[in-house]
Amino acid sequence: MTTPTQDKVLLAARLLVTPLFIYSGIGKVLAFEVTAGRLPGGAGGFGSVLAACAIAIELGGSLALILGIYARYAALAFIVFTILASVMFHNFWASPPAQVVGQTINFGKNLGLIGLFAVLAAFGPGNYALRK
Repeated sequence: MTTPTQDKVLLAARLLVTPLFIYSGIGKVLAFEVTAGRLPGGAGGFGSVLAACAIAIELGGSLALILGIYARYAALAFIVFTILASVMFHNFWASPPAQVVGQTINFGKNLGLIGLFAVLAAFGPGNYALRK
């Protein structure tokens, strides 16, 4: 059970985190082949499957969080997605020296997102949701 203040904070958290993923998901749709080409298996291969999964998580998961439908499951999916994205694309430990700071910042940002998604997975969407 949550308090009215907690319900408002959970709603704000859900609404404030989603624009990042909506923007990224739309970008992947608009540049699908480029996105798939950056993933293992490449465009036309397994990279296309991974790109489609990323789009589904980013857009579908964002919609689930906004509406508060299956929000806990969406948050868990985002945890896995963000861990994988962090290791694959923000591996500061293997980056060229000129990219270490930027990749470290992005990796740290993703740790914060994982923390937020863990809170949403643990506490659910709050009372401002279509389905708890």
